[in-house]
Amino acid sequence: MNLIAKLFLLVRKGMYLSLGFIDRDILHRANPVVIFSYHSVANDDWRFSINESTVKKQLTYLRKQFSIITLNQLSLYLQGKITLDGPAAVITFDDGYKDITRLIPFFKKQQITPALFILSDSSHFDEKELGTKREFLTSKEIKDLHKAGWEIGCHSATHANLSSVSERQRTKEILDAKKELESRLGFTVPYFAYPRGKYNQNVVRLVKKAKFQLGLTMDDGIISPESNPLKLPRVGVDRTHSFAEFKNAYSPSVVRFRQCIKRSPAGKYL
Repeated sequence: MNLIAKLFLLVRKGMYLSLGFIDRDILHRANPVVIFSYHSVANDDWRFSINESTVKKQLTYLRKQFSIITLNQLSLYLQGKITLDGPAAVITFDDGYKDITRLIPFFKKQQITPALFILSDSSHFDEKELGTKREFLTSKEIKDLHKAGWEIGCHSATHANLSSVSERQRTKEILDAKKELESRLGFTVPYFAYPRGKYNQNVVRLVKKAKFQLGLTMDDGIISPESNPLKLPRVGVDRTHSFAEFKNAYSPSVVRFRQCIKRSPAGKYL
């Protein structure tokens, strides 16, 4: 990690802690609904891998701060069919790596039902966009997780950059991917997560055409009943976040701080 990156991470830590303190202890406000985005549960140097003990520590903390809800409950909330009593959180995992299975007993004990976003064609994944090579879950393992209550969503066919590929390729990555997953798994796949959070108007149009109920981005924002269900923001969690930063990463003021610099050169360090 270069000097500039190290300096920004120090600035980020200071901002997260100070803004979180202001929200929590001075303004007494909380983020009403937060979707957290995880990827891999492993002890290696990929930015989006977090070791098992850290993930458990983070989620045990969240369990005390939020009501952990499902994407189905969130969808009903956005439709005005249910209300939420106090802050609520959804736990999601992108890509569908096999290493998340080590958390199955923990999730069962904690009564947490995560949402898992998988690729329909993981044997031909876009290595450049994915940024890693690691083992994916098998169809049987995905079916078993679904039977255990996990929600299964689509993360495109190959993890391509949907904002830059052709319309034909986008159709394969969104509409065809949904059909393929539902045919292979034998159940409805109602949710979509944009790979790396990249999307544009044409991408959202196809997600709507495919009749996905929810579309999850990596944008920073506050979820409310007025939120666009196909452009829901998430808080990304990776191994660069200290536990102190993690506890403040979803604070309303931190979310707005992230919004301000997301598209700047420093945005890649958020």
